[in-house]
Amino acid sequence: MQEPWHSLSFPGASSGKVLEAEVYMDVASLWFSGHFPGEPILPGIAILSMVAEAFRRQGSEKGGRITIKGIRKVRFRRPVRPDETLSISVSSATADNGHAYPFKVAVKGHPVCTGVMELKINFTGKENDKRMEKIDQKALILRIAEIIIFELKLEDITKETFNPDLDLVDELGVDSMDLATVVLVLQDEYGIAIDEDDYPKLGSIRKIADYIQKKLTPA
Repeated sequence: MQEPWHSLSFPGASSGKVLEAEVYMDVASLWFSGHFPGEPILPGIAILSMVAEAFRRQGSEKGGRITIKGIRKVRFRRPVRPDETLSISVSSATADNGHAYPFKVAVKGHPVCTGVMELKINFTGKENDKRMEKIDQKALILRIAEIIIFELKLEDITKETFNPDLDLVDELGVDSMDLATVVLVLQDEYGIAIDEDDYPKLGSIRKIADYIQKKLTPA
């Protein structure tokens, strides 16, 4: 039976992601009712509510309680119409007991909406925030390595074998243009702004990960 609004499914998160979900938007969904007559378009608030629901359901399944503290840096890139499937992916980032998670919603790989959702996560079991920080930091480092390898077309190296403390400039030979290319991808992926004056702080994968964590830390 078709859900009146939408129905989430969780195919399983890929490497570097903490959450991935899919939503098929049936033409009969109540989200399209009256928005707009003759040209149905999914409201932006509907997309954000799906991301929030995905967080809450995943947190509940892992024995945690998630509170949405806020949403920032939201950018809508294209409309969503009936009979399209939304793919929701969330990258890792943590900060003490408050967590800021960059998310991206896409249709067939084309970005629909990006932003950062700020959460408060409380675990009721033995799992605690310290352990989650460790897992997220490792996933973040792997994702950054994956981006660098792909964007700079590096060979004979994988994200698992990429030394996170390797000096990207002195030891790998990354120049300013290479770094600018990587920075553009990181900004889009995590919804942050990286000033050129901060480039010297991005000397290794671990330093980049620490920089991103600080950028995503709620004030």
